[in-house]
Amino acid sequence: MHDSEDNEETKYMNDIDAIKHLEQSDQYRVIERLQAPDRYSAGEPTTPRIGIVIDTETTGLDTSKDVIIELGFVAFEYDAGSGLIYRVMHTYDGFEDPNEPLSDIVKQITGITDEMVAGQKLDDDEIIQWLNKSDLIIAHNAGFDRQMIERRMPMVKETNWACTFNDIPWQDEDISSLKLDYIAYKLGYFFDGHRAVNDAQATLHLLTKALPCSGKLAMASLLACAREKSQRLFAIGAPFDKKDDLKARGYRWLADFSYKDQFGKPKKGVWSTSVSDADSEAEHQWLTDDIYAGKKAPFRHIDLTARNRYSLREFCID
Repeated sequence: MHDSEDNEETKYMNDIDAIKHLEQSDQYRVIERLQAPDRYSAGEPTTPRIGIVIDTETTGLDTSKDVIIELGFVAFEYDAGSGLIYRVMHTYDGFEDPNEPLSDIVKQITGITDEMVAGQKLDDDEIIQWLNKSDLIIAHNAGFDRQMIERRMPMVKETNWACTFNDIPWQDEDISSLKLDYIAYKLGYFFDGHRAVNDAQATLHLLTKALPCSGKLAMASLLACAREKSQRLFAIGAPFDKKDDLKARGYRWLADFSYKDQFGKPKKGVWSTSVSDADSEAEHQWLTDDIYAGKKAPFRHIDLTARNRYSLREFCID
């Protein structure tokens, strides 16, 4: 037993020496496997808040009809002022039977099999309890995960959400791909992905890192963006010949978006974008002058906060 412990310690020290040697060279980069800790910062937060990082695995990418087959989350304590993350409070991972065979592509991507989900059901009471007690729910693609969860558990739709995909300026930090595993690599770690709780732990871990260019704490950057007010604009009835101008400015075509025009007639499809409150007045003027040629502009907007951002309610104007 004693010899075994000595051998393990020797191996560990050899690994440390090898890592130091590699890091001194500009020919190699060392990254570590994520081993999710129970605590990130010592002490207690000055302004304590509860955050949740959540992830879902689903039968597909259509938030209107596909269903959740796995949900995982990590609840944690953070400081609202600094963004420092302290202790992990709770971890959950559960399966749910979709009552139909999983597609081959879902099995391949997630590693989830029909046998793993057969007869399984999410613990709604446990999930809803934690979601409702949290101050902020975070996902790496909140526009997807929030809509999937709200359709499955509509009683949590009034919660605050933020998105590590959209609410951190990754390109300003010289990170060109927004895939979670690539961001993790750029921040110095790797993980076994495409399972809900693993992705949630990996997302929480990135929030504890300093951003590579600004040096700002990732969680602090996320909180600053989540607290900002913004608007979603709908260019109702925009002329067809203006589609290239709209697209170049960052608008996207929502083909399934339904609304009623000023005459009460049902319509479908609209160009839409979101802008910060600070930029909204200029954007309204651009639409009036460049898209509607100074005519009475029928565009509409919805005010956004963390309470409705990324929800289906962000896209409802009637």
